[in-house]
Amino acid sequence: MEEWRDFGYLFIRARWTMDGARTLAEAAQRFRDRADNLEQLARAGFELDQPADSGFAIAIRPGEEPPMRLVEEDE
Repeated sequence: MEEWRDFGYLFIRARWTMDGARTLAEAAQRFRDRADNLEQLARAGFELDQPADSGFAIAIRPGEEPPMRLVEEDE
């Protein structure tokens, strides 16, 4: 988590969070671990750029240019 604090935006993939889990308890732990990471990002000031879609999202720091808007400006 510490290495992410200086980034302006992050791509988040949650689609395969429980892949490889062999028990329900292990799957639940993977979701809890992911939730802890997301809460740490929120406390560090990150917000979702837009609603998550198909298990993917982009988190940005307030005041940063979202990466998708940078692509749209190039077109």
